[in-house]
Amino acid sequence: MMSSIVLTPWKEGMPIKQIVKRTGHARQAVRRIVRGERNDVFRPRQSSLEAEFPWLDAQWDAGKRNASAL
Repeated sequence: MMSSIVLTPWKEGMPIKQIVKRTGHARQAVRRIVRGERNDVFRPRQSSLEAEFPWLDAQWDAGKRNASAL
């Protein structure tokens, strides 16, 4: 469970501010997990480029490295 990423260091005495810096998650999300209000806040978002990844990978593999042109 993803909440263990937050709860384990917190139970070991790590401050919330440091957990936020280490995990990169929002302070409010970390607080909610610590308080037991939520445990499912880490839902990955789909990238707007997700559909383009195969084409971009093919272009990269073909040696095209200019991001502006891609």
